[in-house]
Order: sequence, then structure tokens, then C-alpha cells
Amino acid sequence: MAENNKETENKQTIPDAENVTETVAKTDTADLTKRNAEYLFKLKKVLEEKNVPSQRIEEALQSITEELKEKQRQGVTATKLYGTVSEKAENIIKGPKKAPTATPFWKIALDNGLMMFIMFCIMYAILQQFSPNSSQINGGFLTLIVTSVIAGVAMAYFYRVAGDRRTSGRKVPFWKTMLLSLVLVIIWVTAYTLVVNVPGVINQTLQPVVYVVLAVLMFGLRYFLKKKYDIKSTPF
Repeated sequence: MAENNKETENKQTIPDAENVTETVAKTDTADLTKRNAEYLFKLKKVLEEKNVPSQRIEEALQSITEELKEKQRQGVTATKLYGTVSEKAENIIKGPKKAPTATPFWKIALDNGLMMFIMFCIMYAILQQFSPNSSQINGGFLTLIVTSVIAGVAMAYFYRVAGDRRTSGRKVPFWKTMLLSLVLVIIWVTAYTLVVNVPGVINQTLQPVVYVVLAVLMFGLRYFLKKKYDIKSTPF
């Protein structure tokens, strides 16, 4: 008798596929397993408790039902496919996650350019401090600006190519990557060679303390721009 009563209670608490078919409106669950049908029954109940519009519930359940019919043939259950009922309900309520948008090229170039400007300022300050002949190496303020801009653009292009490779899944041959790197270095060295010999006040070598001040100012500007424009996809 006790066993019969227990079986009766289980039948009352766990709806079979036919009962779920009647309960879940406009959703054909007749071909689902008992476990998957029960999952839909509980999911519908949770969504109704959270005041989700009925039309949205019906559309979600219909989509889930069609997918489950295919997956359960492979032995996949609703819980394994979607997680718990609560997790799936939250997913339906919040909607699908938006795909992250790529950072515009100019933002990456600007951010990298500022970072290179900071690094060059620090390098020039150290060279100017410890080497009397460093003015022949760094070339001056104009050289600093031009090389920073070119380096920023070149690095942005390089990382954009690398990012596209990861997104598309296409494997770029190693020799092409090395060739691209070599071309970018040649462009930078050529620009440096041309600008370093430009005479005048605009290309005058600065004192170490001035380079340090510029580095601090550019660091603050870079931090501000990263916050303002939400720049994230940068190598630094």
C-alpha cells in the first residue's frame, strides 16, 4: 500500500508529457521525453511568476521545444542544454547577450600613439640624462610626435589584422606575419630617418625634465580618453 501511495504522489507531482501538452499553450511537447516536458512545464511556471508576457513565453517555449526534439535524439536533456530552469528563465528575460562591438581603428591608433609617445619621452629623458650625445639620437620634439603617430597607426593596423584572424578563424602564415612586422618597422625607421634631420625650433631637443612632464601629461590624457571613449581593445 505504501508503495502504491508513493507512486500515486509521484504521478501527481511530476506531470507527464500529455499533461504538459495541455498546460503549455501552443507548444507541441508530445514528442518530448518526460523529463524534457517537465522542464518546459516548470520553465513556463517560472516565467509566469516573473510576469513575462504570454506571447513571449509561447515564442520561447516553441523555440525550445523544436530544439529539444532534435537534441534529445542524441541523448541531450534540457538541463544539460540550457542549465537549470532558473538560469534559462533569466536568459529568456534578459534576452541574448549583445556581441561586443569592435573598437574603431582611430581609437586604437590614438591610444597606441599616446602610449608610444609616453615611452619615447621616458626613453629620451633617460638618454638625455646619462648620455651627452643623446641629442643626436632622439632628434627632438618633431621627431617624437611623428614617430609616435606612425608607431600608433602601425601597431593599430597590426593588432587589427591579428584580431580579424582570431575572429574569422583564418590562420595567417607565420611568414606573412613576420613580413607585415618587417614592413611596419621599415616604415617607422624611414620616417624617423627623414624627420630626425629636420632643423629648427619645432625639432629642438628638450631637457630631461620636460620629457618627464610630457610623459606625465600624456599619461593623464590617455587615461581620460580611455574612460571617455571606452577604449579597451588595445595591446597595452
